Amino acid sequence: MKLPTKIRYAVRAVVELTDRGDGAPIPVKEISKAQGMSAKYVKQLMNRMQKAGLVKGHPGIHGGYTLAKKPEAISLYDIYQALDVSLVLVPCVGAQPECDRLERCSARVVWKRLHDSLEDTLKDTSVKELARCERDLRDGG
Repeated sequence: MKLPTKIRYAVRAVVELTDRGDGAPIPVKEISKAQGMSAKYVKQLMNRMQKAGLVKGHPGIHGGYTLAKKPEAISLYDIYQALDVSLVLVPCVGAQPECDRLERCSARVVWKRLHDSLEDTLKDTSVKELARCERDLRDGG
């Protein structure tokens, strides 16, 4: 399974806000430069996350974005939900399972376990944790 680019980039952008979170808004151009992403794409992602209440937009010449919540209160699952990306790996484990072999598929147990594990990991991982890991990596730890 490959995670969608918008999820990977959104996580990077929010971790950048977390890492530099001194309270001052961080302009989209700074986020995009620091993370090697297009400013237009960062803006689109931030708009979606702002609508979900994860970040705050600050207009004006010294504007940008800040976190709307404490970093420990924002999980990777929250970012998934903000971007409306499905976690369903295969159709038989979704909210409304779709499969004509549903009742006789032994692999479904494994797919369901994978789905649940992924969801649990995303819910249990905060952006604060990722920002700490990023600082440790940058500092050689």
